[in-house]
Amino acid sequence: MKPIFKSLFIIAIAALGIFTVQQFVPDVDNITYGLLIFTAPGGVGTPFTFNMTYLPEFLSYNHGGNQLTALRVETQEDGVLHDWTLAGLNAMNGFMKPGTQTANDVNLRLADGEIRGKNVTISGVTSAVGAIGIFVCSDNLGTVPFKSSNANILALNPTTFEKFTALFVPTMATATDYAEVTFSDGHTQRFEMEDLRRLSSSYQQVEGIIINNVNGYIKKAIVRTAAATPAYILSVYMRNVG
Repeated sequence: MKPIFKSLFIIAIAALGIFTVQQFVPDVDNITYGLLIFTAPGGVGTPFTFNMTYLPEFLSYNHGGNQLTALRVETQEDGVLHDWTLAGLNAMNGFMKPGTQTANDVNLRLADGEIRGKNVTISGVTSAVGAIGIFVCSDNLGTVPFKSSNANILALNPTTFEKFTALFVPTMATATDYAEVTFSDGHTQRFEMEDLRRLSSSYQQVEGIIINNVNGYIKKAIVRTAAATPAYILSVYMRNVG
């Protein structure tokens, strides 16, 4: 190789290396890690509320054995994103949380990362005396919030769920209850409650009856239960435009 071409080749490789490194280094300036954002004073049926100027990726607290009876997350820009009841909080607690979860800890996902420039209001109701510290955390910058909703699966009435990030059916109870999952490639497979519980252990410490679609490869899930059963849905919030 001639010297001039050799020099140009080395410069090109060096430039490519710089470009590659820059592509994979995230902007993590001012990302929050384990920040105590608010302390609820506690009390039987006592409401609390506080505001933030961004939507964090995670929200967590330790209720000391007395779980909140309600927790609500809303933004001025998007409206109500989460309006959890006690059952909903218990269902979604610890979703995709690796490692052992401390007793009475609650870990919830609010977004795919920290979303700045949001007027956020978080409110809830405590169930007993005792202050509860509420923490937020983010390990990257985000682009979309998550939204939760509730559904009721009627007895012996197959119910179809589509466009979800995760589907929680914590009270699925009998051997005849099942979920028929159709994947994006057209493959359909039936999962019973023990299948779903065991599968959940591959991405979180505490097992649950969960259909995980974080990777977006599930087209739909049809759930059939012998008795009326509540379901809790976590999905990516896509704001309507126009």
